Amino acid sequence: MKQLTQAAFQSAKNFIMEQGRAVDQRRFEFHFENGSADAVLAALSPYQNDDGGFAHNLEPDIRSSASSAIVTTLGFQILREIRAPVSHIVVRKGIQYFIDTYDEPQRVWHIVPPEVDDAPHAPWWNYKSSPETFGQFLINPRAEIVGYLHEFSDGVPTKLLKTLTASVLEHLDFLPDEMEMHDVLCCVRLAGTEALPNTDKIWEKLARTAAQGVARNAEQLTDYVLKPLWLVPSPESPLAAGLKDEVEMNLDFEIGQQGADGSWSPNFSWDDQYPEVWRTAKKEWQSRLTVDILRKLKDFGRIAQKVEKNAAKSNETRYLS
Repeated sequence: MKQLTQAAFQSAKNFIMEQGRAVDQRRFEFHFENGSADAVLAALSPYQNDDGGFAHNLEPDIRSSASSAIVTTLGFQILREIRAPVSHIVVRKGIQYFIDTYDEPQRVWHIVPPEVDDAPHAPWWNYKSSPETFGQFLINPRAEIVGYLHEFSDGVPTKLLKTLTASVLEHLDFLPDEMEMHDVLCCVRLAGTEALPNTDKIWEKLARTAAQGVARNAEQLTDYVLKPLWLVPSPESPLAAGLKDEVEMNLDFEIGQQGADGSWSPNFSWDDQYPEVWRTAKKEWQSRLTVDILRKLKDFGRIAQKVEKNAAKSNETRYLS
């Protein structure tokens, strides 16, 4: 079982603090140095528009300044991560954005707005093809958003929440166990909502999905595939026991993927379309991924403990005496 050494951890920290985004620097401090949630919220706030939605490259593959449902879900991933209070203005504005942009006739959120095509972006975010690409938005981003509406439910109409929850669970029942990867991730985040009742059926569906599509070896992980650590976001996950070997393999793999500069990099690219912009986006991805992976390694006990010099000296003296 591999461990991330303290030297490698320090290298990752140096990358984040010297080259990372402010929001990721504050996230690192929150998880590793007793940093405050308020500091994370202050760094996240500039990504939020007046309409409550998030934009401004929080999702590095979308460079539009227009709010979108998908980028707003990324904002809420961070809000959940730091357990932001439901009363905070950033949370309240974000929830109101979801309420305001809900397509009631179709019972979905459109994942990106037309304005996304006016700025550089990864090809998978093209507006016109988005309904086909993302399954008419019935799971992605709807399932994840429903989770946040439960978690930060103040001000959310009860009828809307009941209708949406029933629609998502009913649609999930009809989906095959072999699901599209990003739909799976939305369901993981929905099932991880503490305020959502009766999540057992979702986890059972995800367990069957894992049997169909999760990466089983390190060779598969070099591609853009469903990682065990995405299905098992923490050791307490209901899927942890069933995917124990796969998670351990994934953790070993991630430790081996750290770059010489201390960062972790995405295993995809769109530099063939916007090479200059991709260089910036890649750095933003490295910033985000490095914090994300360090969090996982910490949660699963894969960061070597710091050896106190005085204790080491004391032990050396004892053995020599």
